[in-house]
Amino acid sequence: LPSRRRSRVRWLSITNEVIPQFSAIPHVLGYVVLQSDVSPAHRDADVESELTVMAFWSDGLADSDATTKQFIGQVNRVAGTNPVRKTFDLLQVVWRDDNGGELANVP
Repeated sequence: LPSRRRSRVRWLSITNEVIPQFSAIPHVLGYVVLQSDVSPAHRDADVESELTVMAFWSDGLADSDATTKQFIGQVNRVAGTNPVRKTFDLLQVVWRDDNGGELANVP
């Protein structure tokens, strides 16, 4: 398959098979899936899509290590990729609608 097609198949596998399993875990408030095109040495023919999945937890991060290992294993199984884990502290989220009205503001 061409690079873009392979990337799309991986993305669909991850979003349809893997993420729904983990979004139902207690303490998971939600998630965001981001996609960006990356091309090594800026060659358009070799463009691959890279996914970043951010999960938001309310509590229970002590249990997140085992959960993350399972998530990474599942992503590797369905997509053949090797994801990495990064942990961040959420400082603030602001979400607005099309009219500029605030939908969420979490300090």
